[in-house]
This record gives sequence, structure tokens and C-alpha cells, in this order.
Amino acid sequence: QLPQLLEPQGVRAIRADSLPRAVEVLEANPIHVAVVDLALPAAPGSGSEAQQASATDHAERLPGGLKLLQVMRRMQQRPPAVVVVRGRKFDTRVDDFVLAEAMRLNVFSVMDQPVALEHMLCVLQRVMERFYGGHWPT
Repeated sequence: QLPQLLEPQGVRAIRADSLPRAVEVLEANPIHVAVVDLALPAAPGSGSEAQQASATDHAERLPGGLKLLQVMRRMQQRPPAVVVVRGRKFDTRVDDFVLAEAMRLNVFSVMDQPVALEHMLCVLQRVMERFYGGHWPT
């Protein structure tokens, strides 16, 4: 719903359905705000089963969204603001690890699913105020 709501306001929203596609988008476009779903598949066509991991091997099998945060951190032209959306698809210890890692990577906000559209818009408004003087960047 978010892209359909923002595009009439002049905001270009780009969706990526996998980690490789998200990296392509980041490398090819200036991104002012990244909204990253931690459950983003690490590879095209991989489902949520591929994202689940036990507490003992979570460091080796990180969700694609967390890998994307790590990639963005190393990029020269990274988005100044990152909003993370997380669900409860992992066991509690892995979910706690993922949240701690996202916070270590300096995300602007972490939102739990299901995300209310109004809440997301409030977070995006705070991003605009903090990073762009209250106006969408051109």
C-alpha cells in the first residue's frame, strides 16, 4: 500500500523481492529512505523456511534483510535513514539477535509486523523532519 500512497506525492518507491535485487536497486538509484523487511529472502524465490534458523547457526544463516543492512553499512552511497520491519518468524533467541544486530547497524526505527499504515507514515514523517528539513528530497 505504501508505494501507491506515496507515488502521487512525488515519492518514487522501488520494491525488491530478494537480497540480490535489493543490492542492485541500491547500487543503481539514490535511496533517501530504505524500508527493510528482515524477512527479505536472501535469494530469489526462497521462502520463509529458508529464513528460519536455530539459535546455534543463526550467525551463518542470517535473514536476507539483516544481510542487506550489513551490505548497506559498507556502501559509500548508503541511505541516510533505514526503517526495519520485523516479524516473529524466528525463535526468540534468533529474533533478539536480529534486533540487536539491526540496532548496532544504526537503523532509524524498528517496527513489528503487522505494521499499521498510519504508524509507517508517522515514522516517514519523522525521517523527513530529521534528515530533509520536513520536505521529501528531490
